[in-house]
Amino acid sequence: MAYTIGAWLILQIADLVLNNIEAPDWVFKSLFLILAIGMVVALIISWAYEITPDGIKRERDVIRDESITHLTARKLDYVTLAAALSVAGMFAWQQMASEQPVTESVSVSAGAEGESSPDAAKLGAQSIAILPFANRSNRDEDLFFTDGIHDDLLTQLAKINDLKVISRTSVMQYRDTDMRVPQIAQELGVATVLEGGVQRAGQRIRINAQLIDVATDQHMWAETFDREMTIDNLFDIQTEITRQIVAAVRGQLTEEEQEAFAGAPTQSLEAYDAYLRARDLIRSSGYNMEKFKAAQPYAEQAVALDPNFALAHLQLADIHGQAVWMGYDVTPQRQQAARTALNKAAAVLSPGSPELLAAQGEFLYRFEQDYPAALNAILKSHAAMPGDAFVLERLGYTQRRLGLWEESVSSLLQAADLDPANAAAVSGVAETLSFMQQWSRLEDFLLPARERFSDDTDLASIAAMLPLWSQGDVVSARERYAGIRPNVGEDYFFATVGLPWYERDIAKVIESWGRPEVRDFASLAGFAGYRDLDLARAYRHIGETDRADRLLGEVVQRLAEIDRNRSDTHVALEFDTLALALALQGKHAQAIAIAEEATEILSLDGDKLDGSWQLRYLCEILALAGERDRALEIMSKMIGKPAGFVRWELYLDPRWDFFRDDDRFNDLIRPRNLEQSIHAKESSLE
Repeated sequence: MAYTIGAWLILQIADLVLNNIEAPDWVFKSLFLILAIGMVVALIISWAYEITPDGIKRERDVIRDESITHLTARKLDYVTLAAALSVAGMFAWQQMASEQPVTESVSVSAGAEGESSPDAAKLGAQSIAILPFANRSNRDEDLFFTDGIHDDLLTQLAKINDLKVISRTSVMQYRDTDMRVPQIAQELGVATVLEGGVQRAGQRIRINAQLIDVATDQHMWAETFDREMTIDNLFDIQTEITRQIVAAVRGQLTEEEQEAFAGAPTQSLEAYDAYLRARDLIRSSGYNMEKFKAAQPYAEQAVALDPNFALAHLQLADIHGQAVWMGYDVTPQRQQAARTALNKAAAVLSPGSPELLAAQGEFLYRFEQDYPAALNAILKSHAAMPGDAFVLERLGYTQRRLGLWEESVSSLLQAADLDPANAAAVSGVAETLSFMQQWSRLEDFLLPARERFSDDTDLASIAAMLPLWSQGDVVSARERYAGIRPNVGEDYFFATVGLPWYERDIAKVIESWGRPEVRDFASLAGFAGYRDLDLARAYRHIGETDRADRLLGEVVQRLAEIDRNRSDTHVALEFDTLALALALQGKHAQAIAIAEEATEILSLDGDKLDGSWQLRYLCEILALAGERDRALEIMSKMIGKPAGFVRWELYLDPRWDFFRDDDRFNDLIRPRNLEQSIHAKESSLE
């Protein structure tokens, strides 16, 4: 009995130690075999031998009257009792360990004495945050695999109706935190938290997870999965964890939800590994082409290893699409590569696959500019994957292209709720409210948003321009702008080159174009010639006409042959730049014809956002050409409307000075709050 208990205790300790040092499986098996053989030896010795004052002797050689077995047996009882207590202690420790937070990289506890827990009713009982899994392999190169399991679990849970699942972006910030679970739950607005860890060693995979009810500080479920490393086992474990979470938080899975989890996406472990490596690179911080370039070889390796790996094909479609959207490679070959990858995925996945629908919606949005079709695909994707913040974000951007402004704000707010740490959805709301010209509403929204994302440059840029848009206050705008960190972002770009015009500081206009981040943004697709055009207008305004004319000539020459085999947005923008340059050269008929063609390429009916830019350019070109009636007709329909002219911009901008001798123009652009503004006593612009 003493040997059996001692052997069991040795095996338990060995299992713990050998797992932590990542010893091969044969080491533990060898130890087990040695102890099993030792059991036979122990039985023989205990049967045939006896402990005496003179040492161990064979039992038949011991004189019965001199036997001390009653003493040695008592000592052995003590040894056995001590071993048994050790076994009990070991068992109790294992039970407690299974109920304690198992995440190593997120050092949090489920509660603390005297610490209040969030109110589940306020947070929403059917809500969960899955904290980053611990990489228990203790190898940095395995972190991508651990994060991949975490991502797949989030994707599965996003398909569950009536379950709020915090997005990856927001939970990843807690990887190395020592913050307690109740505080994390309060920040993320959830009532339950899942912690876990992943370890792969050789051909084995071990995943442990535990679900914590924050309000009661109780563990709702905990389990460790230790299985052979196969694709089917990996996804069976993920599905089982999902089932347990849903059962504990919301109730059993519906048949439809269970069908959404059927089967692994590939039967090649090597292909899945390459896919996870590519996804890890794509989801790294920053929005730049470098990470997509680094991910492409892994995605290509995944589809080479398994040509039917649909998710890897969708990954390739995204990589090729990003190359086009960022202007890195806008060739027809790259566009066709994106289309081919998408079609290969569609040949494998069912038409109702939410991942496929989301990718198709993205393709229709970016490449086809078919926003009604894109909206239809994304709505279907959202219905099948209601908890996916990225799909909701894409939905919001698509809705505003169709003029569904309030719906866009609602979708982006939902995305921000599922992804509280992602500033992109929040800045998307702010942008949409600025397009809607709802200044009071924008101001109310920006106050908490800026406190929450104090370093976000998009929100800072919008906040800087708000005093100008709402009150014509260029002084406050400049003060706010001074605190923005320079960056290559659209909102920062237009604030940087636009604010000096409204201040009538032409020297600063010229200086702003020398900034590297401004030049970098202006080098993107669709902005060819834009910099020289704006500089030409600045030089003309200060009387340097020769320099201005030379720049205008360079713009016209550069855009003489515009590549039409690109997105309508890029082509239309370059048409606008060319048309305005021609109008400033006095070639009015040619300028009007090109500007009108731009409105056909990208119409307001087809795109309520960018389509308005084409009409704004046409309006200015018509006014420069002397066709003021047509210009005023267009302006009257767009001023103060979503994505249309802003009165204070027209009132302050010296580029419109040529039109200020027309009372109809002055009456139309007059700000509603002019009498209450800092410009109330200024009449020089009227």
